[in-house]
Amino acid sequence: MTENDIQKALEQNARVIKERIPEQAGDAEIAEVITRMRSFMAERNFKQATVARMLGVSTSVFSKFLAGNYKGNLAKLVNKIINWMNSVTRKEERIKPKPFIETEIARRIATLIVQTEAFSEEEGRIALIIGDSGHGKSVCLKQYAEANKNTLYIQLDATMGSLRIFVEIAKKLHITSSGSLSEITRHLVENLRPRNIIIMLDEASNLTVKQLNQLRQIIVVKARCPLILAGNADLLRTVIQPTTKHGYESLDQFTSRLMGVLNLDELASHKGDGLYTSEDIRKLYEYGGIRLTSGAIDTLKKICMTPRTGRLRTCSHIIAALHTARIVNQRGQVDAALIIAAIEQLDLPVKIWLPLITEDFAEQDAQGNEISAEAG
Repeated sequence: MTENDIQKALEQNARVIKERIPEQAGDAEIAEVITRMRSFMAERNFKQATVARMLGVSTSVFSKFLAGNYKGNLAKLVNKIINWMNSVTRKEERIKPKPFIETEIARRIATLIVQTEAFSEEEGRIALIIGDSGHGKSVCLKQYAEANKNTLYIQLDATMGSLRIFVEIAKKLHITSSGSLSEITRHLVENLRPRNIIIMLDEASNLTVKQLNQLRQIIVVKARCPLILAGNADLLRTVIQPTTKHGYESLDQFTSRLMGVLNLDELASHKGDGLYTSEDIRKLYEYGGIRLTSGAIDTLKKICMTPRTGRLRTCSHIIAALHTARIVNQRGQVDAALIIAAIEQLDLPVKIWLPLITEDFAEQDAQGNEISAEAG
């Protein structure tokens, strides 16, 4: 493989143009763009309001354009439309894995949620799912909520105060979400207590001790609902602080209701298959007719087992980039050397945090290829 083959393949893919911007914005050219746009939308069942929002224009402007009545800057709007169609097409033509695959992580998360719900009787129980970026926590939680309609999934962010958090829960329940914190939490308790609802709060790393106590009091104690909190190690550090510190006394009450802590970071560091099995790696990254060698699987597993590498998210970026490379499509397989080449050519941060040892993996690949050749 020549230097920068993977980067060149990505650049070549980015330059692919399906729809060309007309050199002139005359009536005939605009009519042709309108016709192509209407066909493009019909083939994908896109609504005008959806497309207008994606283009960043008002629905009325887009409607006038499709009707041939737009009097504004046609050249600018046509440029935006053609670029949008090309962007959508490029994304559609990318070979992608299944949106959700049940892995060992997904099974462990589901087990903890089920156990927490089962023990939530007179009052709710709490579970923590801890892990840095890239484990796939959010994907697993969203999938669980999609499959179990008694589950509310809410993604927090660092700007949210207590009122906003409870407002978002109220909105998910389709109940009154206006008023003071006291009024909203009262409505929440009234609506949650008679129902069998699981509350999931993702990106919960920035929750304060005070907010954790409020969630315990309202969701767990008064509403008797199971509470699932997912975040990175900062969340766990907050929970296990010494309760002798002034203002932290409520953590005793919080931890006494903990059903379990699933620490994905610790589990991922264990040697052997553990949290990231070879079978899971194959299910996640063998798609589009491309096979992984044993060395490739071990390399991806090592990325997943190493902190601050981006784990599964980084592996997904690497494999997606490799799918664009001609050498991968010619061989029909990805080996350790190609993964390392992708890391180097794309200058991914993983090369700083992960001391990849190519020789061991290369030897495994060679052995695997010999076995495959004999079997063939």
